Amino acid sequence: MVSLIVSWLPFLALVGVWLWFSRRNGRASSGASWVDLFEQQVAETQRTNTLLERIAAALEKPSAG
Repeated sequence: MVSLIVSWLPFLALVGVWLWFSRRNGRASSGASWVDLFEQQVAETQRTNTLLERIAAALEKPSAG
């Protein structure tokens, strides 16, 4: 039984370190998760699209003169 535990100990330690690193790297340097950063990017893209639509509508208006 002891030899079984000793033989599996390095593997379990490696899995533990891998899980720790994956949890640690799941966040950006600012502390926000990747999902939060993605949602911020989507919001910024939507804002940019709204502004571009306003510019396009203004350019389509017939100019006076």
